[in-house]
Amino acid sequence: MKYRFCFFILTLYLFISLGYGAKPEIRHITIERATAETPRSDTAAIAPLSDGRLMIVYHKYHHGKEAGRDHGLCTIWSKISSDQGRTWHTPRKLIDVAEGDMNVQAPALLRTRDGELFLVALRAHKGGSSSTMCVFVSKDESNTFQELPPIWKQSEGQLLQGGASCIMELSNGRLLLPFHGGVGNQWRQKNSAGCFISNDKGRTWQRSTMIDLPKRGAMEASVVQLEDHSLLMTLRTQLGGPYITRSKDLGETWGEAIFSGLEGGESGTCLRRLPGSDRIVLFWNNSKYKPKHHHFGERTPLTAAVSNNNGKTWQKMGNIADNLKAEYTNLDCFFTESGDAILTYMYAEPAWNREAIHLKAALIPKAWFK
Repeated sequence: MKYRFCFFILTLYLFISLGYGAKPEIRHITIERATAETPRSDTAAIAPLSDGRLMIVYHKYHHGKEAGRDHGLCTIWSKISSDQGRTWHTPRKLIDVAEGDMNVQAPALLRTRDGELFLVALRAHKGGSSSTMCVFVSKDESNTFQELPPIWKQSEGQLLQGGASCIMELSNGRLLLPFHGGVGNQWRQKNSAGCFISNDKGRTWQRSTMIDLPKRGAMEASVVQLEDHSLLMTLRTQLGGPYITRSKDLGETWGEAIFSGLEGGESGTCLRRLPGSDRIVLFWNNSKYKPKHHHFGERTPLTAAVSNNNGKTWQKMGNIADNLKAEYTNLDCFFTESGDAILTYMYAEPAWNREAIHLKAALIPKAWFK
């Protein structure tokens, strides 16, 4: 009996320590709550400061005719966290809308290996059929930002990033900015996706080859660099779920986009490498594909899948949030030094309303990804 009890304790210990027990709890927090004056905040990005604090940037919609709709008035704001993302304080307006423009939106933040902070933001011009992608750099921990020449200016057709705003630094120091767009109004244009790349720290940019897909096209790319230095991209589509494509030349050319095998409607994704690992995690809405739905499916639940073979196959890990009456989208994920994840998302309940959209985050312990 004594030996059986010892064997049971040892088995239980191994079961838990190897990650087969109950998953650690995910905590959800609100970063910016919707109010009557600011009915919507979303599309966030996080970067570390040199003193260990975290900085978040996001766009905030203001009260007006379009209120919290995509073409409403919005500006770029930031906040600071001194406790690894659990609370956020010190709100600050970083970029105001330019006179005559529709809004300024979709900020992204990057801390490069040499310590500079890059900030990008999209100026959407009147009518929603043209845009300019602005670039700013800070060398004093975000106290001031210097504006660089834009990545593109007064585009023909609205080029944008949508809810997957991102600027990233590759292993060789190259900066990469995923984007999508086409000719015509944002809602009616056929979209292609690709990347702008810079080899001189954001002073000049060149465009990659483009990815085309049926229906509304390829949208809201999310990119990760794999262990072999190649790139993997996931795409928002109207084709039944995320599609994936690859680049072997650091983003200059992209291969044919194929279905990931993960079902979902038309919504954004977020693709990341788990710190200290070659495992890839994908966050997306694992909803039922509905071709007659206005966005081909609901944006719930918010789910994570992992790949152990560079995106060839995926295994569902579990839901991050699963309120079936809510909407979770416009995702971004930042990993802290300890390996915990801060997954930011916009939250609307009921889904699809644009009168009260909160910017929230899921604090995901490192152990959850086991």
